[in-house]
Formats: sequence, structure tokens, C-alpha cells
Amino acid sequence: MKVLIMGITGFAGSHMYNLLNSIKKVKIYGAFKDSTKNRNIKNEFNNAILKEFDINNIYSVEKLLEEIHPDIIFHFASYVSVHRSFLDPLSTFQTNIMGTAYLLEISKNIIPNAKILMPGSAEEYGKVLQNKMPIKEEYPLLPLSPYAISKKVQEEIGMYYLNKYNLNIYFTRTFHYTGPRQPQGFVCSDFAKQIIDYEKGKINSIKVGNLEAKRDFTDIRDVVSAYWMIIEKGEIGNIYNVCNGKSIAIQEILNKLIILSGKDIKIEISNDKLRPSDVPDFIGDNKKLKKLGWKPRFSINESLKDLLEGWRNEIV
Repeated sequence: MKVLIMGITGFAGSHMYNLLNSIKKVKIYGAFKDSTKNRNIKNEFNNAILKEFDINNIYSVEKLLEEIHPDIIFHFASYVSVHRSFLDPLSTFQTNIMGTAYLLEISKNIIPNAKILMPGSAEEYGKVLQNKMPIKEEYPLLPLSPYAISKKVQEEIGMYYLNKYNLNIYFTRTFHYTGPRQPQGFVCSDFAKQIIDYEKGKINSIKVGNLEAKRDFTDIRDVVSAYWMIIEKGEIGNIYNVCNGKSIAIQEILNKLIILSGKDIKIEISNDKLRPSDVPDFIGDNKKLKKLGWKPRFSINESLKDLLEGWRNEIV
């Protein structure tokens, strides 16, 4: 069984590779963008057949699928930052919307029977009233950022190709996640990186924003195991919330990381990091996913410990 991880060098892609590497029945292919050439990715992904490609070039996508003819595709080649999407909405729309359209248009011609997993985001739900928690898949979508809009449209494009051309597409709306090798630009990882910089004497304090918000975090290793389970046992065209089903305050995340560090660290509130929280407590309903047999294996303490160790050892 040939499995293609599009965006193998990214956070989700690299963890999906680790998972698939433990499954004997699959042959792993990894597609990456030339911006990662400076990394020794042949050693990082030594059991994958690596292919360079550009999701924003339809001919590059066509060449990739022609060469591999994958049975399964994990579509991780996307723009993933909410904050950066406000700064560069056009790149967000191009990559997430047009890139997905390229993939599905080529797939219908070359690999119409392949299974394709398209990870969406809980950001698509937008502002949800507290008395409506936990968030269910049937809730209306009210995206509030260019990133969230792009993920909503990506999902609609997927539904079009599923209904019009019978492509085998599976959908998720994935909530917050963290774990080892998470890059900067996400709250847990930003905290962890600052703590390691403090340990090394590079900074005298760590700067934080709003600590009162509560979010539903899942370990990235549990997230990719959910993706694999959806491909194996899920229903084509169904949408699955991928989440823990419980929330934790950002303040508690910070406290846990500081305890793991063992240091007495000064905290400063930074106006640059202060953003109003539209939803104080954001929790997903994961009943549909659990019906497939999925359950999280990693606690938030394990996730944060491994995240901190990764930054300490500069494994990101």
C-alpha cells in the first residue's frame, strides 16, 4: 500500500511518518517543498521515498501523482498559522484553496480510487457561545481569519469533488495540538522555547499574552493516530472533530512548563502578545471519533515534557 505524505517535513507530516514507519504494510512516500533543502531530510525520513514538489504548481502536483500513484494521501501541504494568515492572506488562500483544488483535480484524473485525508481546523467554527460547548460537527461554520476561511473553502472544494466525481475524501476539524518538535508560532511551543532561552541565560524573563483562555489540546501523536484510524475505519465524506474533549487554561500550560523546567522564572505580560479571546473556553465533542475506537494515549504533561525536551535538545 503506497501512502503519500504531502508536507512530510512539517509538524504533522513528520509525526505521520513516525506512525507509518511502525506499520509494515505500507510503503511511505514523502513530498516536500524546496524550502526544506537545507535540512538533512534523507536521514530524518530514511524509510520514505522523498519527492520535491510545489503544491502551488499544478504541473508539479501532476508529476508527483503520476510518478507515485498513491493509494492513500495525507494532505498536510498547507499554510497553518492563524496569525500569519492576517499578514499574508493571499498566500494563505493560494496554498490552502488553490493548492487543494489542484490536488483534487489531478487526483480525479490519475488516482480516482485513492483515499485522501484533508485535515481541517476547529478555527472554522469561529465564535461559539459558551452554552453551546462542546462543539459538535453539525454546528455552523463562522470563520474569523483568512486561515479559517481557507480551511472552510478547502472543505467545500473537497465536498464538491466527493459528490461530483466520487473521490474518497475524509475530513477532520482538528482542534489545538502540541507535542515534540512543534515549531514556534503556537502558544505551547512559544512558551517552551522562551523557557529554554531563559535556562541558557539568553533572556531574563518570558513574555506572555492572555493566560485566561482555555483550549482543547491533543498530543500531535494522538492526532496522527486519529488520522490513520479515520482512513482505515472512517466514513467517506464524514467530518470528524479531532480533539481531547476537555480544555485546559493557558495559565496552567505555562505553570506546568515552568514546573518541568525547575526554574524560578519571571513572567511579563507583553502588549504585543495580548489578543482578546472571543471564546473563553473552547472544547470539542469527539464522540464520532471515539466511535471508531480512537482514544488519546498521551497526557498533557507528557506532551509538554516532550516538547520542552525537544527544544532543550534543539530537535524541532
